[in-house]
Amino acid sequence: MNETNNGVSIKSNSLTNNGQIAGGLNSKNHYEVYETTNEAQSKSLAETAAEIQEILKQLEESNPTNTIAGQMEVAKKAIEIVNSKPTLKERVVGLLKSVGTQALKEALDNPVANILVEAFKGWTKP
Repeated sequence: MNETNNGVSIKSNSLTNNGQIAGGLNSKNHYEVYETTNEAQSKSLAETAAEIQEILKQLEESNPTNTIAGQMEVAKKAIEIVNSKPTLKERVVGLLKSVGTQALKEALDNPVANILVEAFKGWTKP
């Protein structure tokens, strides 16, 4: 008797009644889970970055960012806004833990992003 079920193979010999069980990882399913996770992270990253970009865009309309001081002021106000939105803050923290700071900085694609993300990192530490 030979059976295969979800990567587990069971073999037995009816004459000696000795059985063998071997297991393994089904690579195809492993990669599908990995790809689904990456797609979900990418979608979350894109959505969160878009929401923060909109906040930055609104702030930049009334606050010039051509100086470091101006960028810091916009970052400060953006941090206050994100902090006041618990769901957005939670998504930011989750992304920093899952994809890292560099990915978030690149997704934001804004001169203020470096300051902003460095401040957000503080939220990931207890």
